[in-house]
Order: sequence, then C-alpha cells, then structure tokens
Amino acid sequence: MRRARRRDHQRSRLYRFEQEWIFPGRTVPLSLAACRALVTEVFQWAEADRIHEPGWAPPRVTDGRGRRHACGSRAVIKLPRWARTPPVVLHECAHGLSVDGHGPCFVAAYVALLERFLGFDGAALRAALAASGIACGQAEWSAERGLRLRAAPPSERTRRRSRGGKP
Repeated sequence: MRRARRRDHQRSRLYRFEQEWIFPGRTVPLSLAACRALVTEVFQWAEADRIHEPGWAPPRVTDGRGRRHACGSRAVIKLPRWARTPPVVLHECAHGLSVDGHGPCFVAAYVALLERFLGFDGAALRAALAASGIACGQAEWSAERGLRLRAAPPSERTRRRSRGGKP
C-alpha cells in the first residue's frame, strides 16, 4: 500500500517561473566534477556553522544515470546530463537545505542561492515571485550560523480566513 504524498502546491507555478525568469541564458552545461564543486561550495556556505563538525560532508552528487528528472536531498543530488546547469544544481541544493518541497522555505533558500552564486537581484526575484503567486519565506545568513530559513508570516488574507473571514 502506497502512502499518500502531501500536495506540493507551488511546484507547477515555480517551474513556470524558472522557465521565464531563471533559465534563459543560463543553460551552460557543467561537467559532473564542476557540479560537485558547486554543491560543495553551496553547502560550505549554507552550513558554515557545521562544516568543522566530525563527519560533516556535502551531499553526494551522482550522474543520475537512468533518470529523467533531477532530484536533491541532504544526502544525495542526482543529476542527469540535461540537469547539469548552475540553476538546476542550485534548485536541487535548495531541496537539500529545506524540507518543504517547493514551499516557502525552499523558495527562500533557492533565492538566497541564486543571489549568492549567480548574482541575481534578490529583491527583484522576490517581487516577481509574489506577482506570480509564489510564497517565499525568509533566509538569513551569517558566518556563525550559516543559512537559516523560516516561512514568511501569514499574509493578512490568510489571517482573515483563519478568523472566519472577519477583518
């Protein structure tokens, strides 16, 4: 018997957003070694507070042989040939840094990585995400604590709904 998966409400919208805002002009293929180096750099930056702990290591990066889709977690990132571009690698790294599918914490991590490693304007990305109806949490980075993610506070509309529609 299969366990029911939670619905990933933002997935389709986020994929459309990437096609319009992130991928154009950034599909230069990387070697698998370059992907591994980028993943290592990302996790050293994001987990700055833990890299000196015994046993710390970035996720393994595999060639995704036999896969149609890329996938990422804290343990492993699988990259078929088509997925070996900087934006896709960062997308999969964001999955390894968050636990909410394509939810607000994932989006916050992804935006932080796009800013840091590809030079995107974070404020412009967040505005475009909001205009696309994609919820973005908050990301804060410090050398002492690394990257910290949290879901954004609920919007006024969400708060009204939870109070039975009263303003």
